[in-house]
Amino acid sequence: MSHPSFSLRVRIGDKEIEIGGDREEVLATLENLNEIVEKFSKAFNYEAKKEEKPNSHLNSQAFPKIARTSQCSDAITSLLATNWGKTPRTIAEIREAMEANAIFFPRTTLSGVLVWLVKKNKLRRWRDKKKGYVYTLYDGGVNT
Repeated sequence: MSHPSFSLRVRIGDKEIEIGGDREEVLATLENLNEIVEKFSKAFNYEAKKEEKPNSHLNSQAFPKIARTSQCSDAITSLLATNWGKTPRTIAEIREAMEANAIFFPRTTLSGVLVWLVKKNKLRRWRDKKKGYVYTLYDGGVNT
């Protein structure tokens, strides 16, 4: 007779580990959770990434501050309406600026909303030879 499987998932930063087995085994493993997390962090070099974070605040100062919103489209248009947004921006730059403002959306959501805003004539998009696709607010068709 087989016992139902039991699993526990732990996320540290952008890494994730799942521990599975019998319920009793998994719960017993929790007693060693600190040791497991320490090994996990070392295995994925998480400590080195944490040390880099204090320097990343210098980059966040370059991003404009926008009001918190739960709407991805509002965040995008707010960012691109600033002086920072007057320079055509890539999806990666837009995502970084949103994250600097503690606004988090998956890349797939962000790319879909960007395409939707282009179709609604809220944004312009074109391919830059060096950067790939870049976005700015739609200026009514006036070329600059």
